[in-house]
Amino acid sequence: MLRDLQAAMRRELLSAGTGLPPGVVGDAIPAPVRFAIHANNVVGSLVAVLEAAFPMTTRLMGRPAFRTEALRFVRRHPPRVPQLLAYGDRFPDHLDRKAAARPTVVSPAAGDLARFEWAWNTAYFAADAPVLNVAAVRALPTERYPTLRLALHPSAHLLTCAYPALELWDALQRGESVAPAARPQKILVVRPLLEVQSVMLGQGELTLLMALSAGADLAHAAMAASETEAGFDLQVTFLTHLQLGTFTAFTDPLAEAPL
Repeated sequence: MLRDLQAAMRRELLSAGTGLPPGVVGDAIPAPVRFAIHANNVVGSLVAVLEAAFPMTTRLMGRPAFRTEALRFVRRHPPRVPQLLAYGDRFPDHLDRKAAARPTVVSPAAGDLARFEWAWNTAYFAADAPVLNVAAVRALPTERYPTLRLALHPSAHLLTCAYPALELWDALQRGESVAPAARPQKILVVRPLLEVQSVMLGQGELTLLMALSAGADLAHAAMAASETEAGFDLQVTFLTHLQLGTFTAFTDPLAEAPL
């Protein structure tokens, strides 16, 4: 049946073997030769997709090492949806596993850098949404602020990295050589308007945004942030992210409508 043939084709195209799906026959050109050409094109195209999605990770690892790991990933993790822009979300985890097993071959920083690049890509292609109007927030009585629930922009991604991924990305963009050293970094990636913005976060700042994204109101999110960072300044942080465009809307329970 067609479905069985398609499943067999998919399995064999991504395998490293020389098997043929049942029903594939030869003519003037032997079937194995024709099928191998098709398989190479499929696998090669998916490796190229990963190179395009992770250019600075490619530069960090070196193209031969990157392509080797990309090929291994493609064979183990074929696309789950028919959309090439969606392919590669699990690649950073693959690099983490390989770096743990072979740190001299795969840089331990590669997974974090790839994770940042994937967040940048998905932010760039995320759905457009209006940013929260600062004037609308300022128009509210201050006593209603604690109960506000704020929605992060759909392009927003919060990252916690063991390596300084944003600094590595900037240095590699400039063509500088890097020697990554472990140093935790917290990052927000967001595209409120036309350009992707990437900013480093403090621990309290990260906690605040994570709590808000999970549905906490501003008072409880601020309390959680203060518990993780002594001297956390809610007013400065809140204004910074209003101006950055981190939020797209807020819900005022007293008005019972998102604004």
